[in-house]
Amino acid sequence: MTWQGGKKPGDAPVPAIAFARLRPLVTGPNTNVEASLKAASQALKNYGSKMRIHVHLVSGPAFDKVEHWTVEGGAADSTVVTQAETLTQIATGQLAPYDALFGGKLRVGGNLEMAKSITQHLSDPAAPYFPPC
Repeated sequence: MTWQGGKKPGDAPVPAIAFARLRPLVTGPNTNVEASLKAASQALKNYGSKMRIHVHLVSGPAFDKVEHWTVEGGAADSTVVTQAETLTQIATGQLAPYDALFGGKLRVGGNLEMAKSITQHLSDPAAPYFPPC
C-alpha cells in the first residue's frame, strides 16, 4: 500500500534477495583473466548445448581500451562487457554475476536467456539460485 506516492510510515522494508555467486572457478595467487576464462571454458564443457560468450574487458581512464576474449562451445551468442578486476571477482566467487550486473560493473547482450542459463549452470550449488526476472 502506498501513502502519498510512497510507503506509509512504519512499513517494513522488503528484504533484498542475495543472488548466488559462481562456484569458485579459479583460486590462488596467480588468478588472472586468462586463468579465469580457461576455467570457465572447462566448467562449461558439460553445459549441454552450443554457446559462445564474447568477453570485452574495458580499461583505461575513459574505458577506451578493449581486450576481446571468446569462450566457445557452439553457435548461440552472448556478449559480456566488464573490467578485468570484476571478471576475476566473479570467477573466484567473490562477486555474484547479477550483483555485478545490477551494480553497473557488468553489461550483457545477445542471447540473455542463454546467459542466465550459463550463470545458473556455474552457480555455487550450496547457494539458492534466484534469476533476476
